[in-house]
Amino acid sequence: MSSKYYYGYDHTPDKFYHSSAMRSYYNVRYGHNSSSYPWQHHHQPFFPPVSKSDITHIPITFKDSSIGSSTCDDIPIKHFDGQDKKLARQLSSCQLTGRKNVKFGQGHHSHFHVKAPPSSVFPSTKCPHGPVPPPLLKIACIDLCIETNAVCHHTDKYEVVQDGYLDDITKQYCSAKLVVRRGQEFGVFVETNRKYTEDDHIRVIAKFGTEPLSSKGTYNEMITGVDALSDWSVRVGCVSTNRVELFITSPASCAVGKWKFQFDTIAFDNCGDVVSLMSDSVNAECYLLFNSWCREDPVYMEKEEWRQEYVLNDTGKIYTGNWKQIFGRPWNFGQFESCVLEAALFLLNKRTHLCDTFRGNPIAVSRKLSALVNSSDDYGVLTGRWDENYAGGVSPTSWIGSVAILQKYMERGGKPVEYGQCWVFAGVLNSICRALGIPTRCVSNFESAHDTDGSLTIDVHWKGMQPMPELDTDSVWNFHVWNECWMTRPDLQEGYGGWQVVDSTPQETSNGVYCAGPAPVAAIKQGDVGVAHDTPFIFAEVNADRVHWIKRKNGSVVHILERDVIGKNISTKAIGSSRDFTLDHCNPDRVDITNEYKYPEGTYRERMSVWRAAKLSTKPVIYRNSEAAEDVKFAAKDIDDMLVGSSFTLGMIAHNKSSCEERTVNLMITLSSIYNTGVEKTRLKQETFQKRMAPYSKESFKLDVGYCDYEHEMLCRCYAMRVNYLAYVEETGQVFAFQDIFRLRTYIPELRPSKKRVRVGETFTVKAKFQNPLAKQLSNCEFNFEAAGNLKPVKISSQQGYYGSAKIDVNAGATVEVECDITAKRVGDCVIITSFECKELGDMQAQCSVVIDK
Repeated sequence: MSSKYYYGYDHTPDKFYHSSAMRSYYNVRYGHNSSSYPWQHHHQPFFPPVSKSDITHIPITFKDSSIGSSTCDDIPIKHFDGQDKKLARQLSSCQLTGRKNVKFGQGHHSHFHVKAPPSSVFPSTKCPHGPVPPPLLKIACIDLCIETNAVCHHTDKYEVVQDGYLDDITKQYCSAKLVVRRGQEFGVFVETNRKYTEDDHIRVIAKFGTEPLSSKGTYNEMITGVDALSDWSVRVGCVSTNRVELFITSPASCAVGKWKFQFDTIAFDNCGDVVSLMSDSVNAECYLLFNSWCREDPVYMEKEEWRQEYVLNDTGKIYTGNWKQIFGRPWNFGQFESCVLEAALFLLNKRTHLCDTFRGNPIAVSRKLSALVNSSDDYGVLTGRWDENYAGGVSPTSWIGSVAILQKYMERGGKPVEYGQCWVFAGVLNSICRALGIPTRCVSNFESAHDTDGSLTIDVHWKGMQPMPELDTDSVWNFHVWNECWMTRPDLQEGYGGWQVVDSTPQETSNGVYCAGPAPVAAIKQGDVGVAHDTPFIFAEVNADRVHWIKRKNGSVVHILERDVIGKNISTKAIGSSRDFTLDHCNPDRVDITNEYKYPEGTYRERMSVWRAAKLSTKPVIYRNSEAAEDVKFAAKDIDDMLVGSSFTLGMIAHNKSSCEERTVNLMITLSSIYNTGVEKTRLKQETFQKRMAPYSKESFKLDVGYCDYEHEMLCRCYAMRVNYLAYVEETGQVFAFQDIFRLRTYIPELRPSKKRVRVGETFTVKAKFQNPLAKQLSNCEFNFEAAGNLKPVKISSQQGYYGSAKIDVNAGATVEVECDITAKRVGDCVIITSFECKELGDMQAQCSVVIDK
């Protein structure tokens, strides 16, 4: 006879489950009130349901009080007669509603049972004559394998994956958190009450946001041994006695941010219906990021050295100055610091108002972030200021990294930090995008145009020989810094993927919000200004023409087109390089990418891209006008590299090309201090010249400038200067107009480490020194230090003296020196950055490197 299983009747029609019949059997076999029942620690139902047709026998327990023993036997239903057969018919027709006792003499009790269920469900679980059915699988805890996953997902540098890290905001020590990248599987270990078998099923639920929905891709169920129910998947790895390894894979398009996971167990019947669900689930969380290592991710980069630079490098340089004097400003991006990642998620969660379905789209995410780094809309991170009045905040030149800014922003509960300018906005956006996994770099455009009316030209107004800056709504910034983010553009035509311009500096609104991009660099080069987003404005920044509108004495207006003056030496940091500063301001780690934005100036293809863009501008007719003949050539004197405090000379050379006629040249030279935006701050010096020039002769025009002419501007950190040249030839009516922008160079502090190579846990010292170059005292001096992954921002603004601690003042020609101790924490190159600021001077940085070994 085949094996038999004991079941009781459940109130669900045609369904039977185990009941006290099994307990009765074990009372006989193991003794009454046994605590060793095999099912003692497991939940009902124990077996899958069976139908009424499975009922075959009735077990009968015989008790003999005289001898104190019991026996058990199985009686087929067909053997019953009379009253007992009526009971048998009730059993076989499934009319029984509960346990029935049937007397066969004194003290006899009966219970029904059914034949064995299909072997495919519990092939080896037989009771009472075979093996006991296994208990329902139960999850005790989850091991997220944080350290192993971090290495595999290139997230091991994130501070939050280190157990016991110090939270920058709460100042409390925290347990490690899982940080992984989407589109790539990660492993976890599930601790269970018994060994996992192929008949068991573990369910994993991944949830995102406040209202997870399957339709939005924010609620996803995965079950081991079951075909994928969504774009997420789970597979079983190694199995041991009480431990099973699961590998979970998210889609390469899922939302980026904090995901919540729920682990529980589940059982099915032969029809695939759920018959058991463990109510005690185990929960976990993880940060899910963009993945430039995954081919299916829109931010995928093919070259490993690109990923190392644009995703994993947490220090770099941002190039400032002017196109003749380029200065590599060191910057601590610090994207792995806990406050940076938390700030990035805070902005996405609280400030973007971005639908969860777009949280995985780098186009939408980068555009929203470009609006949130500035505080002009949505209460963003930084308040911009360009008027040199930084009372109540921090001068933009004092910042040397994003960490201090984002930490302050989070400590203030999301209140904007004062103050920033373009390179600060770009540095912060670079940090946030890299923290989220978007490949990003800072790009500096020198002689950067700010076109306010969509004309794609920069209009300069003159009245006679006098400049009229009050009429100039356009401007040319001596430099402007934005970001490029790497991504595909499935919304645009093929070939427009790759680097996209994203600008967080609040210049002009886009759809009512101060943001810009992402705009394809490839489209900008072609003059294709009709594609999204904000390509006309960015095209003008790199390839506009300057137009001088000159109103003559007779009321007529002429215009002079000045080409080759906008968008020079577009720069970014070279891959893999990180050179310490040198006193000659050379930039061995700078790479020029001007040719990625436009064809060589003056070539046919460059002019074609300008004309193509001009067709969609507000003033295309400007390119149809012819230019007047010229016989006097003008050339401005190159301005040397000048330090703050030095004197210099501005000059122009005129050459009369006429072979037989004299020319009378009137020339005006005007020197002004300007903000970084190109807007005039103070007119410092102006002089008018008139010279009679013989045929084929040359004449020089000079304007001498001393330190006393611009000393006051240094207190306002206004180091940028603009010189305007306007010449008029009386005999021919020829007009020449030219603008030149230069920057007075500041000084570099000296920064030296006590050791060039240390081990993790070892403390070393860096010394910063600065000598006062001015003939006056420097007051309220301070040094700032940062080292990504090894040193949180530190400010030293006082020194211990004979009478105690005092502010740092430095006499003329004297030297100040401070020390900062650093404890090595992270293996690799440690880049230490310092800045020096005082009331009289600012915008001075230096960096040095130390190698940290295990």
